[in-house]
Amino acid sequence: MIKSSTYIRSFTPEQRKQLEEVASTKGFKTVPEILFYALEQHLEQNKEIQRLKRIIEYKQKKIEKLNNEY
Repeated sequence: MIKSSTYIRSFTPEQRKQLEEVASTKGFKTVPEILFYALEQHLEQNKEIQRLKRIIEYKQKKIEKLNNEY
């Protein structure tokens, strides 16, 4: 159970439940650990999203080029 702190007072009950699930799954004991983990995951996901967008854009251009040839 996560203690009420300045970090989580403004969280909704659903967000608090999600934090507790992450804490129990990953074995975190403090709110800062959970938040730093979430931030790290967010940054990694953004990098992956940008990479996938570039791949999609490349594939779309390739398809357009092939369509224009015919």
